[in-house]
Amino acid sequence: MQKIWFRKAQSAWYLTIKENGQQKQIRLLMAPNAREGRQKAEEIAIQELATRKIEPHIPAVQSWITVNHILDGFLRHSHENHEPATHEWYEWFFSTFKPRFGDLRITQLKKHHIDAWVKSRSFGATTANRGIGAIKRAFAWAVEEEHIPRSPIEHVRKPHGKVRDRILTPEERQLILGSIKDESFRDYVVALTLTGARPGEIRRLTIENVDLDRGCWVFLKHKTVKKTGKPRIIYLCPDALDLTKRLVARNPEGPLFRNTKGLPWSRNAIRLRFTALRKRHPELKGVISYTYRASFATDALEAGVPDSTVAALLGHTNTNTLHRFYSRLSQKVEHLKNAAAQASGAARGAPPPSTAA
Repeated sequence: MQKIWFRKAQSAWYLTIKENGQQKQIRLLMAPNAREGRQKAEEIAIQELATRKIEPHIPAVQSWITVNHILDGFLRHSHENHEPATHEWYEWFFSTFKPRFGDLRITQLKKHHIDAWVKSRSFGATTANRGIGAIKRAFAWAVEEEHIPRSPIEHVRKPHGKVRDRILTPEERQLILGSIKDESFRDYVVALTLTGARPGEIRRLTIENVDLDRGCWVFLKHKTVKKTGKPRIIYLCPDALDLTKRLVARNPEGPLFRNTKGLPWSRNAIRLRFTALRKRHPELKGVISYTYRASFATDALEAGVPDSTVAALLGHTNTNTLHRFYSRLSQKVEHLKNAAAQASGAARGAPPPSTAA
């Protein structure tokens, strides 16, 4: 038996459990017999059960576990076990879900709540795929940790995410840079252009990650460190190295890339800046910060850089992710027409077409 109850004589909340065949009463906290007191007692009870490795899935206990209990517990787990960018990603999705449905008991959470959340946020298929996946992952974690017997949303399906089939033309790059009035955001966009780094890597860059002698950025903690066991190294071209030196001189402590107020760029701030660019220039539809990474990869492949080398520059362990998500050579019509001409000439035994003017 597992039950939370209030003892009026002591003005305290208690948890009754059965451990090693014996029934025990554990005082959780002194608090009024009110909603706030019960919620605090429930939070402490969850921790108590986890410490004692007792599965809180008796109906009397499961009925008072809320969505917030699950999401907050998973965020603590994520903070301790995931990279900052991954934790921030979960935190962003949960911050929009919790105000609407966080107070629901998990027995009340239904598919229509998930659907209502997605609709209220106007998520596209890709964002909905990731958002629903984040919520489902939190509940799957709670099942794995034996906090609950099953997820109430395990049956909810995610829409198929779409690969963003968008790269930048030289004209669009110039349009974007010409539209940016402040140097701080321009520096960030230039770094995206020159490095092909993940947007989060640039936001988190500090002087500790900079190796000016070797001309690179080095991240010991990164997205794929558990898979590769190696640091993430971003190699800098001369222009990127010059930009880094200038920022190191300006910001010898903390993040190198900062907004106009001198604060580190947040993921949401970058998102809003690109949203503003798209509103100002409708022809930039579909352009986000990650578009620069896809454009970097595609331009490198078009220039003849081997795909294994491009994958290494992006920080991938193989070429699968490169070709699935980042290579957009299908948009390079002239490049593919020339390649087709070369291929057909080779098949006939003819010399390759001349590239002379």
